[in-house]
Amino acid sequence: MSEGLSFDIAARFSGFALEARADIPATGITALSGPSGSGKTTLLRAIAGLEPAAERSVTFAGEDWTGRPPVARGVGYVFQDARLFPHLTVAQNLDFGARRRGASKTDVEAVIDALDLSALLPRSPERLSGGEARRVALGRALACRPRILLMDEPLTGLDRARKADLMPWIARAVAGFGVPALYVTHSRNEIGFLADRTLGIEEGRLTGWSGAAPQLLGQVVAAASGTVEIALGPHRVQVPGRGVVGETWAIPLGDAYVISTRPPGDSNAALTLEATLADAGAPDGCCRIDIAGQQVDVPWTRPGGVAAAPGTALWLTLVRVSGRLAQRA
Repeated sequence: MSEGLSFDIAARFSGFALEARADIPATGITALSGPSGSGKTTLLRAIAGLEPAAERSVTFAGEDWTGRPPVARGVGYVFQDARLFPHLTVAQNLDFGARRRGASKTDVEAVIDALDLSALLPRSPERLSGGEARRVALGRALACRPRILLMDEPLTGLDRARKADLMPWIARAVAGFGVPALYVTHSRNEIGFLADRTLGIEEGRLTGWSGAAPQLLGQVVAAASGTVEIALGPHRVQVPGRGVVGETWAIPLGDAYVISTRPPGDSNAALTLEATLADAGAPDGCCRIDIAGQQVDVPWTRPGGVAAAPGTALWLTLVRVSGRLAQRA
């Protein structure tokens, strides 16, 4: 029996049918990705108990959730919009969910500290920016002490800068509290930064799994206000974020990198790391490289289509660098 989330969902509407069955690991962030209208939100709502007619079966950690109301499932749900109670302050919004689930004051204080919400507590939702409101909505879901987070495109409507600001907070919440998340999105950027694995969906049918996007792992060696310094082998990299010395952080490569067989010389790129080709025939058109004391599979089109031999010196250049918490100290 699965120790994670297992579901068998069937829903039929006018002109649309959803048939989805899968086992989701109870660790990290699983992205559920597909085009608009593919059934992502309907599937998430059914797992939460908001579409009871769609359930064939839903279990979590071997516990049968089929037919249970949402409040009895122990899920934290983050919607596309913040949906904060307008007549309550931030502090009262956090307390509302916590009281319903029997969370303690200590639980709420841990969420406030983890998401840096202290300065926002006396404000009403109308006095929050879009990014602040989403951070409070995430905090309210965490304050309920959920067993799993269900996040339905929580960054919808925000500009690129606000999304970049919020993604490390989402990663920190999941890794820091040890709560697995099922994260609905069609954004390749969000998947590349956040997802430990991705489950595809199209036209109401699951299309299969893909792994995490390429990333480098390093340990935080210094942390200041709003910045952490991460050791990648002999290199030190500074990225925006809130961290603690000793934590393991991931540096997602995204699609803003270049691999070359010659030193790139002076540039305005954020970071260049020396690497060695370990295997030119890694799966899915990737090559496996030794870099900063670890092996990483990265897509690489070799210059001129010329084959490169293992041991070939390479240089990986990152146009921009960002990071997220992968494991607490």
